[in-house]
Amino acid sequence: MQMRFLLVAVFVGVISCSPRGELVYAPDHTTHIRQVFVGSTRGLDPETGAAFGITRSETLQRARFDVSVPPNHTAGQLHYPLEGRKVDPQKDFLVAGSQKYPDATAFQTELRRSLKESGGEAVVFVHGFNNTFAEGLYRLAQMGEDFDLPKTLVYYAWPSRGHVLGYAYDRDSAIFARDGLRETLRELDRAGAKRILLVGHSMGSSVTMETLRDITLSDETEILSHLAGVMLISPDIDVDMFREQARTIGHLPQPFVIFTSQKDKALRLSSRIAGERDRLGTLQDISRVADLKVTMIDTAAFSTDDGHFNVASNPALIRMLGRTGQLAKILEGEQSGKGNLATGVVLSVQDATRIVLSPITALGGGTN
Repeated sequence: MQMRFLLVAVFVGVISCSPRGELVYAPDHTTHIRQVFVGSTRGLDPETGAAFGITRSETLQRARFDVSVPPNHTAGQLHYPLEGRKVDPQKDFLVAGSQKYPDATAFQTELRRSLKESGGEAVVFVHGFNNTFAEGLYRLAQMGEDFDLPKTLVYYAWPSRGHVLGYAYDRDSAIFARDGLRETLRELDRAGAKRILLVGHSMGSSVTMETLRDITLSDETEILSHLAGVMLISPDIDVDMFREQARTIGHLPQPFVIFTSQKDKALRLSSRIAGERDRLGTLQDISRVADLKVTMIDTAAFSTDDGHFNVASNPALIRMLGRTGQLAKILEGEQSGKGNLATGVVLSVQDATRIVLSPITALGGGTN
């Protein structure tokens, strides 16, 4: 037992010293731009006074960032400016410009313009534990580029401490952040969104589920009717908690996709720190969610780095999903997309389906 915690402490000490992503403005480097709208409950940075820091804001902050995609970008690679390191405009995602909106009316006006260009489709991304504002912003821009997501990208940034030792702070912030995400979805709906894909990563999945629960209890049917699906990536949620959230929500938005991996080192670490059992993002036993209409997709065979964001980090997996167009079908609500993703083991128990992806398809084109 002591050795286990010693290893955890050493690992935490090493990664806590890593430089973090930061916003760097480079208006002259605008070869290709991805616009990202922002709804945030992050307050001011206590040290610098800059916006979108680690403190909690009871007022929703609204903005738009124009993110420059580097000319040498390759799928799955996310390079961005790090503290104390020289910027490389050829490889780094940078900020070409930004705009803060004074109120909901101004924000919705800009959202409405963007939604008209994207056919009413939008993707809302909720970042995970231990993220700076900049890191989540660049990640959404990268995902938008690699998966050719709809033009209207919305980033919900909640007040993470951005430090591996801030787990307790982040867990409290995830609860605090529910109202802000609900308000962001409400304003997106009022701006004319017809199809909203809600994506939560890691602890952001907890924010997502708690918000859906609150929306259901508030009977905000307009928002629910415009949800075109939910995608949880490496969800840092206790399985029993997820079941209770799903029970309250009732009819889960469809499609409801959960990306998992037994090789997710980050989730295993969080389980040890919290002294809890396996998280939803490492679940293999589909019987525990068999009565829920969900599709679990195991990406362990495509594990990259710590295995915590395989969907956006593994080039082979991105190529496979992009080439077959199956991820797009899932995001568009086509149930046929789930069947065509079946490249390895497929198990269906009651209402739930588990698909174990295989690298063989990524190399050889897969099955039809």
